[in-house]
Amino acid sequence: MRNAKDEEWHEVGESDGPKKFFQQTGLTKGEKYSFRVRSVNKAGKSEPSDPTPYAVARPRKYPPIIDRDYLYKDKLWVRTGKVLKFENLPVDGEPPAKVSWYFKARNLAEDENITVTNVDYLTSIEIRNTVRKMTGMYLIRAINEHGKDEAEVEFVVLGPPGPPEGPLEVTDVHKEGGKIKWKKPMDDGGRPIEKYVLEKLDTETGKWSPCGEVDADKLELELNNLETGKKMKFRVKAKNEEGESEWLEGPLEPVLIKDPFDPPGPPGLPEIPDWTENSVKLKWAPPLRENGAPVTHYTIEYREYGTDNWIVGPKVKAKKYPDGEVKDLTPGKKYEFRAKAENKAGLGDPSEHTTPHLMKARFAPPKIDRTNLDQKVVKVNQQVVIEVDVSGEPDPQKQWFFNGEEIKTSEMVKVAHSAYHTKLMLIPAKRHMIGKYTIKAKNNSGEDEADVEIVIKGKPGPPEGPLKPFDITKNSCKLKWKPPKDDGGSPIEYYEIEKLDPLTGQWLPAGTSTTCEHTVKPLSEGKEYKFRVRAVNKDGESPDLEGDESIIAKNPFDPPSKPDKPTPMDWGVDFCNLKWKVPASDGGSPLTEYIMEIRDKDKRAWKEAFRTKAGILEGVCKAPPIEEDHEYEFRVIACNAAGPSEPSDPSITIKAKIRFMKPRIDRKTLQKKILHVDQMLRIEVDFVGEPDPNVTWTLPNGNKLLPDDERIILDTNIDDRHTS
Repeated sequence: MRNAKDEEWHEVGESDGPKKFFQQTGLTKGEKYSFRVRSVNKAGKSEPSDPTPYAVARPRKYPPIIDRDYLYKDKLWVRTGKVLKFENLPVDGEPPAKVSWYFKARNLAEDENITVTNVDYLTSIEIRNTVRKMTGMYLIRAINEHGKDEAEVEFVVLGPPGPPEGPLEVTDVHKEGGKIKWKKPMDDGGRPIEKYVLEKLDTETGKWSPCGEVDADKLELELNNLETGKKMKFRVKAKNEEGESEWLEGPLEPVLIKDPFDPPGPPGLPEIPDWTENSVKLKWAPPLRENGAPVTHYTIEYREYGTDNWIVGPKVKAKKYPDGEVKDLTPGKKYEFRAKAENKAGLGDPSEHTTPHLMKARFAPPKIDRTNLDQKVVKVNQQVVIEVDVSGEPDPQKQWFFNGEEIKTSEMVKVAHSAYHTKLMLIPAKRHMIGKYTIKAKNNSGEDEADVEIVIKGKPGPPEGPLKPFDITKNSCKLKWKPPKDDGGSPIEYYEIEKLDPLTGQWLPAGTSTTCEHTVKPLSEGKEYKFRVRAVNKDGESPDLEGDESIIAKNPFDPPSKPDKPTPMDWGVDFCNLKWKVPASDGGSPLTEYIMEIRDKDKRAWKEAFRTKAGILEGVCKAPPIEEDHEYEFRVIACNAAGPSEPSDPSITIKAKIRFMKPRIDRKTLQKKILHVDQMLRIEVDFVGEPDPNVTWTLPNGNKLLPDDERIILDTNIDDRHTS
């Protein structure tokens, strides 16, 4: 036999005779042993057999036993996120036990983050992705056919603590701070809490800022450096060696940093029971709310009416029926007054202010304030509102008058009276409301009255008729009218004249005039016209004055009659001398001139050639209107004050060329000709001469060539001055 520890073989005994059985006792439990056998005869001992495998010395049948000494020898912990391993826990028992691990009654073999490894008599566990919730007692259960054993072991996963327990309370609040309380976290993260860190939130800015720290044994913090009037929220977190917890935030509604008492509410609206020219006495009711502390004083404030600057006046002690007096005020000015209550928290909100109070004596004759009674100049349909202050004590009776009669409120004229004030309104203003208005004021101490003049300007009235046309011609006429009776309160700047277009039926502008007379032009001869005129001032246009009569645009005389056609007397390449006769009728007005017109026969348009005064019945038309070899016609027009006559009929046609020229033959083609019998002879010749020359051809014998000879072809073009 040998022990696995020393590997040496020891003889331990013999069998009973040849029996093949031996029992060894005295083995040490848990140690490993191996055995071998030698056979013995008379000759001695044989060689040893092969050794048996090592066998552990233990009972062969007994229930499982978990080794608790091994289980509890060390504290088992790991930081969050690390791997926790517990290896080779001995579990005795025969046969070897089946070992399972449990956490909170759940078999951990089913967890993907946990690996359980079992070999005979040993078990191991590995936990990955550790978190704080994995901290706790883990159950090991070993079972075989002879029984079972269970043991628990604590695994600790270390981490930051959980958040402090709420609610987060803020108590004992005053104007500079208060006390913040909380409870310790339910989970300390496996490490002792070292301290608590606190922050504050200003709800106006939305920013968190540190406000203090306390040791782990304290669960409250006293703050005394907060800003009065701010609304605050707070948060706290725990800290241990592993890190910091989440925040605990609170309270749910922001806390207003202020004393437990507030300034009092506003007093009642002050009344003015008595006054002088420079002082007033006031009384008011105490505030409905003292807000936790009794009222000790009142402060009176006043300001000049129309300004924003309140002046601090006298301070008086509180009493059941508070009152006070303000002195040294300026006579004639208006003031408003208010009061503030005060307790140990300070001054409260002011009361409503009084209506403006005019500093004056309590008894005085009426006096009308004439500041707004200067002349009022407005336009028609504008509103006129005149507001007037009337002093006097007691408040005077006020009345308005126009043209000696008292004004009563109507649809367009309204009167409104109030204390020390009166108002006149013209809604809207019309021209018939022009004039002087009088305001009268009266009380037991006397009377006063004042006037205001109202000038209402607007558009003028229509011009006065009749609208008369005169001095009518074919293209103009004159108009005359009278100024409007009402100029609208402003000078007439000008008149606008319009004419009725007979073709379109529309009124068209025909000019302007600063006087009551105007010449309308141009007019279309022979057409019928009507006219109208309106006045214009700086406020606009008047209604129209339309004429009763229409006119025909025509002269009192007519144009001359149609002249006879002119006669060309002589002409050349660049001129033509013409004569004509006086027309049969001058149309009732002396002739003023003649207009000669020319037309190229190749063109349709007539254009003016020249003009002559009346009495001259001849003239010369020269180049450039005349061009050589062009044919021309002429016509004449007579003119008088009514205009031009109808053009005469066209003259005879003339051609701009030389009229008299001796014929001359161009001899360039008349040189000697040599030809053969039966050959054709062709001779072409140009010539000139005016008037048209007579062209003949003769034979060498002097006989005249005749066109009836079949061998001869004669061709002469007089216009082209060419023969062949």
